[in-house]
Amino acid sequence: MKKLSLLIFYKEYQSFLGGLREKGMVHIHENTQRSAEDANLQAKLMLIKRAGEMISHMQSRNEAERKEKVQVDDEHLLEFLEGLYTRLDQIDQQLSVLQKDYSLYRPWGKFSREKIKGLEAAGWELHFFSVPEQKYQAEWEEMYDAVVIGEMMGQKYFVTVTHAGTDVNLEADPYVFPQATAEELAEQIESLQKESLKIGEELDYISLDAIDRLKEYRLRVGEIVDKMKVEDAAETLVDEKVIALEGWIPAEKEDEMRSFLETRDVYFEFSRPTPEDDVPVQLKNGWYSRLFEPVTEMFALPQYKELDLTPFLAPFFMLFFGMCMGDGGYGLIIWAVCFFLGRKAKPSVKGYLLLGQFLGITTVFVGIVTGSFFGIALDSVEWPWLKGVKEYFLTEANYGKYLGGYNPMMIIAVVIGIIQILYGMCLNAARLTKLFGFKHALSTLGWVIAIIVLGVVIGLPMLKVVLPEVVKYVLYGILAICAIAIYFLNSPGKGIFTNIGSGLWGTYNMATGLLGDTLSYIRLFAIGLTGSILGGVFNTLAFELTGGLPFIVKFIAVFLILIIGHSINFGLCMISSFVHPMRLTFVEFYKNAGFEGGGKQYEPFRKKVK
Repeated sequence: MKKLSLLIFYKEYQSFLGGLREKGMVHIHENTQRSAEDANLQAKLMLIKRAGEMISHMQSRNEAERKEKVQVDDEHLLEFLEGLYTRLDQIDQQLSVLQKDYSLYRPWGKFSREKIKGLEAAGWELHFFSVPEQKYQAEWEEMYDAVVIGEMMGQKYFVTVTHAGTDVNLEADPYVFPQATAEELAEQIESLQKESLKIGEELDYISLDAIDRLKEYRLRVGEIVDKMKVEDAAETLVDEKVIALEGWIPAEKEDEMRSFLETRDVYFEFSRPTPEDDVPVQLKNGWYSRLFEPVTEMFALPQYKELDLTPFLAPFFMLFFGMCMGDGGYGLIIWAVCFFLGRKAKPSVKGYLLLGQFLGITTVFVGIVTGSFFGIALDSVEWPWLKGVKEYFLTEANYGKYLGGYNPMMIIAVVIGIIQILYGMCLNAARLTKLFGFKHALSTLGWVIAIIVLGVVIGLPMLKVVLPEVVKYVLYGILAICAIAIYFLNSPGKGIFTNIGSGLWGTYNMATGLLGDTLSYIRLFAIGLTGSILGGVFNTLAFELTGGLPFIVKFIAVFLILIIGHSINFGLCMISSFVHPMRLTFVEFYKNAGFEGGGKQYEPFRKKVK
């Protein structure tokens, strides 16, 4: 990025901003404090938020066969739609109250209030009560002519018929009816339900037109917001006759911007960013790594001075997804769906679908290697065509005897974890070298080499590999050099005691953190194994529970159990296969790579509406 400083004469300011927007290259340095205090700007931002929320509401509408245009202009469209949704909320609240009142009549059945009034005019009084069944007293029928009307959920509902003025004092709860009759409540409920249905149908019919217009409206408001931010960022100089702006532009576009500025009556200057500058970030990756940029952006963009870790996390994330999904059949579904959807997808979606294809292919590979296909353990089935390859599947039955009884996929998960952690530490060393110089990376590199050497010294004898004495002494010498880097060169420019103290503290953190980080990768094995087992359980249920059924009935039952069961398992595996690789990436890998994040997206001042 290059910093662009501008001085514009106030009479040329609006015209210049129009030209700058047309070029669409400069990210204007925002004055966040002034923007936060700008009430008009905040109101526009709220308008954008409301439009986005309404678009989400409208996108969730059922697609109706009829497509209609909204008979409201763009400026009042959002308010009109919000009014409809507000009315729907009001109807829901009213229905809740009315239905509750209507339910109060349910135990009593149908009765006429007019007839009750007629009895009262004739000198009789009716009192309504409810009481738990065990507390109802039969003598009330003699004393007060009590009549049980109904029973519901352990309650008895009864009415007493007495002469007017008779004191009816019972250990029961008097029943109070709503002011409206059951018929009136039913009419109100029906009327509100019809109104709600009518509004819902209207929203369904206009949803597509409303979504398109709201998106365009949001872009127009976004242009206004961008201009207001630029105006808030501007500084007035020389009795408000000169306006100063600062912004950022990709270095490769400097010549094009310079040619544009030379045609304008402005002063401009390009300069390199300083360490104190808050420089926006524009990720630049190859076609493969670019597919994983959404993963990076879900956590945080790197700062301008940092390495972009997207190319380094991409292959690991893809492998982690495949290990968590763990089933070749599920991977085939992912690949096929993404492949066929990608053929006619919009350009904005194709990247996601291509990423899905890579993730599906990786899952197929892991499924083949581990012998799992739609929950079928291929190493345990007696299929003749598998006879020659069953012994090569990476399963505990085939390789556990060589690994002390451990599942080979668990060992692989731990090894991959150690590799990624060390890889992250190497990237951290590269980051420190770039920012502060190579001497600041010596301690980190010392830890990387020391961990590898310790793995060789301790691990090989455990595998019955005897190291020659000469090799041992060479390795011990390397460890000694690493110890010097760790305990005496971890804080260049500071005293020896500070270095030793930092080294000891770093040793404690490394000893505790490295173990925890490494063990976290066992989840790759556990999640993949769980998905395979659950798929196998549904297969077993489908065929064992339907053993005695007639063929047609059995076929339908097996089909339904397999479809429903594997759909549930597939959904759970998909969630886990995204969540846990991201967790390993954002916690273990980013931590060991020294990733700080907090970068600001490069967003040039440009036209958004064509």
